[in-house]
Amino acid sequence: MTDRPNIALFLTDDHGAWANGCYGSSEAQTPTLDALATLGTRFVNAYTPTPVCSPARANLLSGKTASQVGIHDWLQEWIPAVGERDWLGGTRTLFDYLSEAGYHCGLSGKWHLGQSHLPPRGADYHFGLPGWQGSHNGPYSYARNGETVELDGNKSRFITDHAIEFLDTVPADKPFFLNIGYIATHSPYRRQEHDPAQTAKYQDCPFDEIPKWAPHPWLKNEGGGNELSEAELLDRYIGYYAAVTEIDDNIARVIGALEARGLRENTIIIYTSDHGCAIGHKGFFGKGNSTRPLNMYEVSLQVPLLISGPGVEAKAVEEYVDHCDTFHTICELAGVNLPRDEIYAGESYAAMLCGEALAWDNTRYGEFGDLRMIRDERWKLVWRYPAGPHDLYDLRDDPDELSNVFAEHPQVAEAYKGRLDEFYAGREDAALTGLRVKQLPKHNYKEAWRDGEREARGLQVY
Repeated sequence: MTDRPNIALFLTDDHGAWANGCYGSSEAQTPTLDALATLGTRFVNAYTPTPVCSPARANLLSGKTASQVGIHDWLQEWIPAVGERDWLGGTRTLFDYLSEAGYHCGLSGKWHLGQSHLPPRGADYHFGLPGWQGSHNGPYSYARNGETVELDGNKSRFITDHAIEFLDTVPADKPFFLNIGYIATHSPYRRQEHDPAQTAKYQDCPFDEIPKWAPHPWLKNEGGGNELSEAELLDRYIGYYAAVTEIDDNIARVIGALEARGLRENTIIIYTSDHGCAIGHKGFFGKGNSTRPLNMYEVSLQVPLLISGPGVEAKAVEEYVDHCDTFHTICELAGVNLPRDEIYAGESYAAMLCGEALAWDNTRYGEFGDLRMIRDERWKLVWRYPAGPHDLYDLRDDPDELSNVFAEHPQVAEAYKGRLDEFYAGREDAALTGLRVKQLPKHNYKEAWRDGEREARGLQVY
């Protein structure tokens, strides 16, 4: 055993905070995650800075904003020009920092930042999903340490199998950092796409906890909201919840493997998701890119964040944190001293894990292309550059974000807009900022690629 803790980071796809027993769900079966919440620290108010896959992962792995790294939408890696490019470029990640600090580093599962067929810089072990991640079950060509591996079956199980295999590659004199990236609970949601043993657990579930909203007026495309039939909605509910429990079961396998190898007592387990997800909430399915204009609703932003391990107290934390804070926390736990000449977003909450009080600012910031957001305990301002529409919500009186009061509170909007601009003025690169990315109305992104539009911009568009 080494002096520094091992760190196992579970970074799931599309798992909303609401879909966990420990966050109040009475219907999602998550006994493993609930146990982690009981044994360790549960962050009640955890957020993603960007409500879509690739930039959210870049936020957590780099501690920087999307406008610092230049990734503003999910990367369509089946397109060679996208999949073969290293989108992080010279941006250093947790793999770089922890490897240099003496950690044995591994990734099993989703990367989604370009070059998913190759090990990330700093990784000693890699099992990944190159190109499009595809369905949850069936044949797929995986990448394992630079070679192609053909496997047929459940992706969560294969990702777990290789996460466990990684544990047997760790030198006895080194701590490890393992990033496990499940693609469940991402679409496709339909029950037919999922393990029948998991879907059977929800066959008789009433799904009473899912709000039955009317279809959102900003739906991106048909079939993206609650205009579906009751049978189609039920299929999606069952598929999504089955994926949640599939993840939970596989996390239990990893924990069991840690225990069997005598590693659990010195391993900090972190569970979170890249962003939130709506399953009919607010009248749509998905996250920030499920509407036009794009959205920053709470259901798109809120993620589970559970941390358990040596020195971590059993409690719930009310402070507002995000992925950039988790980056700093992992670095502090690992004894990494970040370069002083680098500019990051966020700060470490490691002291909270062991019961220390921290002076903490609950203001959170987010962006999605040319949309930016600032929020605190009461107000949320969503500013869509250059000309709106803009949103202002009084979260204290309107937690469901039903009433846009932008016109009624111009002074509040002006004050928060000033704070928003000040934050990003110090955390954006002029060549990479999201303000260069222009939202398009409902359009076919495949046609946009054929027209060369994305390549001409050199940036993701929506």
